[in-house]
Amino acid sequence: MATKERKNGSTTTTFRMTPPEREAVRTAAASHDMGVSSFARVSTVRAAHLTPTSPPRRDELGRVLGPVLGELGRIGSNVNQIARIANSTGNASAIASAGRLRADLERLTVAVLALKEGSSG
Repeated sequence: MATKERKNGSTTTTFRMTPPEREAVRTAAASHDMGVSSFARVSTVRAAHLTPTSPPRRDELGRVLGPVLGELGRIGSNVNQIARIANSTGNASAIASAGRLRADLERLTVAVLALKEGSSG
């Protein structure tokens, strides 16, 4: 398990799951109206015989925008792979197209983040 301390004194812990385990956790989290991370944290803390603190509940916009941001990140990873191949082959047209796609994704991500921040204020 990898752990990283955050500014507020909490830490982030990463662990591996098989795809069926991940899907079961996602389904269980959804049935409790929680995100996967919150569900995993609460379940783990309870298994350690502690009382979990309540995480802040996401509003409806946050529930919608979270997956959108995740999908934008996955698309960005694909664009980076395309750009790497374009650069390795020296295809100038593909390199330029990948650059435009990156810029478009960045604008979309910034716009989604602005919506999310605007809803919490």
